Amino acid sequence: MLKNYIKTTLRNFKRHKSYTAINIFGFALGMACCILISLYVNEELSFDTFHEMSDRIVVVGTEGDMWGKMRATPYPLADAMVEEMPAIEKATRVSITGDLLLSDTEQNFVKIDNAKYVEPDFFELFSFDLLQGHPQEALKTPNNIILTPSAAKNIFGRSDDLIGQRIYWQRSDTVKVLQVAGIVEEAPANSTMQYDVLLSYKTRPAAARDISSWRGFSPHTYGLLTSTEAANSLSDQFDELVKAHYEVSEGKEPDQSFFSLPLEELHLSELSNNSGFTGNRAYLYLFGSVALFILGIACVNYVNLATARTSIRVKEVGVRKTLGAFRTQLISQFLGESVLISISSYVIGGIISILALPYFNQLFGTELHWQTDISFLLWLLLVASIIGVLAGFYPALYLSRFAPASVLRNKFKKGSSASWLRKTLVVIQFTLAVILIISALVVYQQLRYTQEKDLGFDGEQVVSVRLPNSTAWDTRENLKDRLRGYSSIQEVSIVSSMPGGFNLRLGYKPETISSQVKTDSNEPIIFAPTVVDYEFLKMLDIDMVAGRYFSKDLSADRNQAYVINEKAATALGWMPDDAIGKNVNFREEGKIIGVVENFHITSLKEEIEPVTLQLFEPTSWSTVGNLLVQLSPDKITNGLEIIESELKEYAPSQPFDYEFLDKKFKAMYKTEFRLGRIVVLFTIIAIIIACLGLYGLSAFAAERRTQEIGIRKVLGARIGSIVALLSKDFLKLVLLGFILAVPVA
Repeated sequence: MLKNYIKTTLRNFKRHKSYTAINIFGFALGMACCILISLYVNEELSFDTFHEMSDRIVVVGTEGDMWGKMRATPYPLADAMVEEMPAIEKATRVSITGDLLLSDTEQNFVKIDNAKYVEPDFFELFSFDLLQGHPQEALKTPNNIILTPSAAKNIFGRSDDLIGQRIYWQRSDTVKVLQVAGIVEEAPANSTMQYDVLLSYKTRPAAARDISSWRGFSPHTYGLLTSTEAANSLSDQFDELVKAHYEVSEGKEPDQSFFSLPLEELHLSELSNNSGFTGNRAYLYLFGSVALFILGIACVNYVNLATARTSIRVKEVGVRKTLGAFRTQLISQFLGESVLISISSYVIGGIISILALPYFNQLFGTELHWQTDISFLLWLLLVASIIGVLAGFYPALYLSRFAPASVLRNKFKKGSSASWLRKTLVVIQFTLAVILIISALVVYQQLRYTQEKDLGFDGEQVVSVRLPNSTAWDTRENLKDRLRGYSSIQEVSIVSSMPGGFNLRLGYKPETISSQVKTDSNEPIIFAPTVVDYEFLKMLDIDMVAGRYFSKDLSADRNQAYVINEKAATALGWMPDDAIGKNVNFREEGKIIGVVENFHITSLKEEIEPVTLQLFEPTSWSTVGNLLVQLSPDKITNGLEIIESELKEYAPSQPFDYEFLDKKFKAMYKTEFRLGRIVVLFTIIAIIIACLGLYGLSAFAAERRTQEIGIRKVLGARIGSIVALLSKDFLKLVLLGFILAVPVA
């Protein structure tokens, strides 16, 4: 019986090649999208699970009134967790130090991007293998450094036999000597802990470690639970720890607390610092929904074509029932056909996904690999089979219900329910397709908006360069004077922070800023401060709204004056004109002398922030600074060469890195541009699949009305009128789908 069913199924496929091809190709495209997105989702959900004790590792963070939740914690927290919290077996600190300038000689320094300070027990918590060196000893000694093979090759040109070798680290005005203590494997792509070099935590300056302060925040703290069940008691134990180390007034809640998060959940949490499509749960839902849309459209094709061809297969049903076939057997046969098409599509879709994976990685900015894991492949096969059953379920029930006597006498009636179902499914199909089309248009309009929106400043031909060391910052006026002497340079400004690079945020309660604030809220206000110079406003063409900018003729402006933006004035309850002359205290006492127009310091995805500008540098700040240079449009190359030459005077062996301010802001939308291309791609695929189904239905309708078409042509009907006759019903359905899709989208 089974053999006969298979023969019949294959014979039926061969007899109706075009319909079989439409179904298989549509399903295959849908399956390929589903497989690729499954690889992406599987990768996202697998982050940090490769650690042997990943289910017992927790990430600890700080929550406060002024800053909300953040990863940074007080230095003493790790030790206190081990000593005072029964749920914690071990704890370790990790501090990010950013990029380093390293060399195997005292010149020709190489920029290494991702460096971290880690403690000796780092390798006891995390399953990163040391390829060379001893994990228990490598990080115990100050000035020890561990390299990845790629970092070692960048510095030494090789990655073997490096234990004990010297590395020179250029830090501001000094060169520090480090010693290679190990070679560590590259961090897997699905690790939230990424690194190029690991430094012994004792190498970090004592001032930066702030060993005894519970009010300073720097390291990221990780804890190892005594058991997975111990996580339930962490919240209460953190409350007790806060009471022990912070003074809290009676009847008041502490102004900060600690929280924990399982390491395996960090990647998709709000604490993740990922960019692109990784670490964002919304993208999992978005791309998963798109895959379901496309698969749904492919399923609609199968149901429509299967029910439309009822009159062709109904005699087969009648003969089989007359020969004794039960309805369940017929249902099994038709479901088998559907599943066979689905599995064939799965195989072809798998081939398509393998071929498309490099392009998919480029589009998504990922490093996915085709998984040969048998469980993953079986899971996809199961999904394909289920899709086949779901797609074939209604056609199987519909075809198997006819009575053999009426079928064989040509007296059966084609039910109107099937016709209505086909029409409904076509409407749903094109509703989904139009939703994707409109989504693509909306994304395009948003991207166009990001490129055309006035940011509140002019960054065209303005190049930004990080100053090489504190000497350049301390002698910045001299550097500016030298650069202004060149014809290829129009203006020069040196600031601590610039649009697109405001890294410092300070929070103040309104009453601590000024006694003249006019706001009812006592919630902390977060400000973005920066040290500027007299040329900053002119260079970036930022307009004054009230008051004035800093003047060289007024000595008080050097250390007692602030300029704020409109958002800062509003946050303090002042109109721009009212803010002028107000006494304020942003860590240092001074007076507001001017209010500038709002300007964006981050991407348009973030709200405009309150900004404070000042000429003086508070003693609590540690600034290296940024050089902003406005170049002549026709001498950009020459201007860049001059800047590089002048900065070499301060750090001869330091690489010259620069970026244009306008391009820096455009680069902030790299993810959105990728999203736009992805939505367009998936939309095209959905349209192709939907049109394939519509073509199949149209071709079948034309085939069933061959005699009518012949008679109309004999009677003088033109081809255009015949095409209009055959297509008007489908056009109505497509139009209805469009009408339904617009408000939904």
